[in-house]
Amino acid sequence: MDNERETLRQRLEEELAHVTFSGHERVLKQTHPPTVRARLSALWNKELDIPLKPLSAAAAVLATGILLFYTPQITTKQQQSVELQERRELIETGGNTYWKDLYEQAVKQHEH
Repeated sequence: MDNERETLRQRLEEELAHVTFSGHERVLKQTHPPTVRARLSALWNKELDIPLKPLSAAAAVLATGILLFYTPQITTKQQQSVELQERRELIETGGNTYWKDLYEQAVKQHEH
């Protein structure tokens, strides 16, 4: 009985020697589906290949665009402030230096 079984086994192995099973991964995925945690872990550990040349070119274009199109707008208040400072005079009184207009305002307040 052992001989018969052994002979059949050898014959079966000879006949199926050229047949190979290549669907291991597919079968394992069907029988053992990945958990949500495993899927998230696989997504988190995914490597990204970012080409450096296009990325640096895009950054350069963006930086150039920002520099070219960003012009600070001078408001009328800022313009008036600059004009006022250009017209202001510095005076020296009692060993201290003051803006003339502020000094005159302070003197007027003390006179009243």
